[in-house]
Amino acid sequence: MSISAPTGVANADGEQQPIVVSLTSDSDQKTKRKKDQRNPPSSPSPTPPNCALDLPLMPEPLSPGDRRGLFSCLRSKCDTEFKGTATAEALPDLIDRLYAEAFDRLPFDDLGTDRLLTAMRSGGGICVGLLDPVSNIILNTISVLPPRDSRRYNLRKTPKRKRPAGAVQPDYIWSGIGRLSYHSLVRFLVSYFGCLTDEQAARYLHWARADLALAVLLVEHDLYAAAEPQLPDPASERTQAALKCAATCARHNAPDVLVRLHTSPLPRNQLLAAAPFLGPGTGGRHLTLDDVHTVIQLLHYQETASLDFHFNLLPHGKGVVVYGRDFSADQGKLIHTTSSVNNFGVFTIMVERHGDHFASLRGKEYTSITDMLKNLCQVRRLKRCGDACEYTQSLRMRLHGMIHAFYLKVFTMLPSDVLRRLMRYILFAGHCYGPMDPVSNIIINSIWHSKFFPLPPADSEIQAYDILDTLSMLRVEVRSLNGLIALVKANSDCSMQQAMEYLCSSSCHMTQNMSTPHGFDTAAEAAQHPQHAALGSFLSSLTPHVLAILRSFLSITNGTPSSETLHQVGFILAKELPETAVLSAPKKAQLCKVAKDTLIIKRSEYKNMRLFIRSELAQVLKKYASEHPEEPKYEPSVICGVVESYCSDRDSYHVNFVAASESGDDSQLFFAELNVPCHQSKPSFCLRLCLTDMGRCYYGQTSSIKIIYPASSDYFECDISSYGIKHTEMMLDADFVFDFRRDEQFAKDAVKYCEDWKAFLELDVV
Repeated sequence: MSISAPTGVANADGEQQPIVVSLTSDSDQKTKRKKDQRNPPSSPSPTPPNCALDLPLMPEPLSPGDRRGLFSCLRSKCDTEFKGTATAEALPDLIDRLYAEAFDRLPFDDLGTDRLLTAMRSGGGICVGLLDPVSNIILNTISVLPPRDSRRYNLRKTPKRKRPAGAVQPDYIWSGIGRLSYHSLVRFLVSYFGCLTDEQAARYLHWARADLALAVLLVEHDLYAAAEPQLPDPASERTQAALKCAATCARHNAPDVLVRLHTSPLPRNQLLAAAPFLGPGTGGRHLTLDDVHTVIQLLHYQETASLDFHFNLLPHGKGVVVYGRDFSADQGKLIHTTSSVNNFGVFTIMVERHGDHFASLRGKEYTSITDMLKNLCQVRRLKRCGDACEYTQSLRMRLHGMIHAFYLKVFTMLPSDVLRRLMRYILFAGHCYGPMDPVSNIIINSIWHSKFFPLPPADSEIQAYDILDTLSMLRVEVRSLNGLIALVKANSDCSMQQAMEYLCSSSCHMTQNMSTPHGFDTAAEAAQHPQHAALGSFLSSLTPHVLAILRSFLSITNGTPSSETLHQVGFILAKELPETAVLSAPKKAQLCKVAKDTLIIKRSEYKNMRLFIRSELAQVLKKYASEHPEEPKYEPSVICGVVESYCSDRDSYHVNFVAASESGDDSQLFFAELNVPCHQSKPSFCLRLCLTDMGRCYYGQTSSIKIIYPASSDYFECDISSYGIKHTEMMLDADFVFDFRRDEQFAKDAVKYCEDWKAFLELDVV
């Protein structure tokens, strides 16, 4: 992995130091550290096989003593020794200088100084993009120049001439657009990751010298996002959505045009014509009108994408004439497919453009992030931060998002009949810590609890348990993370921040030396598991032989486990652990009238909402089947979360759900937007989601992202909904509906819930 980099980086006090940045893998950095250490720590055991989760393998986990986050913590409240200029002032000043440089490189005499200044300062010339910031300004400015008139612009080759170095305009002239670009760059990072504050994003941009792509790499490095941090992919919907958010923040006249500019492919041979002035090693070359014309030609090619394919209906509906662009091999191709649905032939034509993006012009001057960190450490050493540190909170959010994906993976893996039977146990006691991978741990812990600690008999009127209350899923995820952190801390002398760094680096997979009886006991207790002592004993008793058998049953290479396979897993647990006593459910406690009435109301509301959501999902899946005839037909299997979105003219619901194919061989995660009444301008729809890209994540104390949304700017502004981590410890709707417990404590909690709700309503009336 390599990138171009700015020629300098600011030190912790805002001064510039020469440095060139690229990336090396964590394993390379670890090897280098070991050579420098006189007594290196023993390396951890290899990460257990990725048995049930088909995600990219993470690098070998670092020891809990290593730290990251310097890019986030330096110049923050954690950096008590910092005395320099605040980032909110230093970064806009830097951006102003970048604008002066970009203006000086453009042929302002030929294009017209006033016209060029207007284009740059109108919001169209923001420095958002995937090239270096000066190239982004140049490219974005050319894209919004007034219509090209050959009589106005002399497109003959401009003779070489001497130009004065430095900006031809006073610095203050850029302050408006510089500040606008500052906010749009911050908005991109916050939209792209979700788990960053505005102040954090500004600090990452400061160290990257306003280079957006490099700032993304620094964040990914700090959060262990991948074995090798990746540049933002121009073809990714997540990148495109973040670019649109940034352009909208800058009040760009046409945000979609900016997105297309940086994400539409161009034929390689044409794109290379721009390399001499947009690529690396140009030495700040001044552009000629010929160069401007080259960019205009590339932009024109992008703009014509809508003409690649169109059709005309023949009179009287007797046929259709289809027109497709005659692409050369390096430009693209038309893809033709035929299929049959309900005795009707289906003919599909798709356009696939080939080529590279402007971002491919980035350079190949390398060193490592390790060298960049050395420069920071030479300026100032920074001690470990506390739990209130923004970097620590970002790590926690990243882990919450990771764990949420584990549970969704379980829902897509389990057969529908098994999932219906285990759903209550997954939400109540299916924590993801243990000696196997997180997904397998959820399944094993849930089956074990169902065998040895059965829940009270479920309400016979509820045939299947769907998750309508998103806080019930958030609660088990929060408790799982608490258990994972406690497990790491119990087996090493580390802080909360170090434990979370270890978990991020290992993707929550525990190494063999972390699987200790004391660790499992501590983890289960910290996670508030309802049978923490018994769970700790159970996890400790799993021998390597039993674990090998369980892994063979749950290995993803063997396909999705069948009902028979999971029955065998339950049989193995019962056979290998005969000493575990099956406890009968505690005697039901009597509920007071108010609590009993509340329970009846909650169950009635749940049943009505469940029937309504399922009927709507059946309709959007029929629509999906007609639009995707090449895919199998799906039926709703389980609802994984419902979030109501408040609109003035309709009721709108955002839903995650798993749908199973008619054959039962395939289950997929879907997102649905249900609009009632269904507007022609805003119809209900559903689409498939991919679990390999976690995308945005945000888990605050009072608000959070509780379901997975499509990577779209339409949802980046509304995916964070009310109620967060602190609300998971109160009585939830699922506690009334799912019959997790009916003991005396439940009766007391139900009474308190009713009293608190009554007090809230009275306060609301006042």
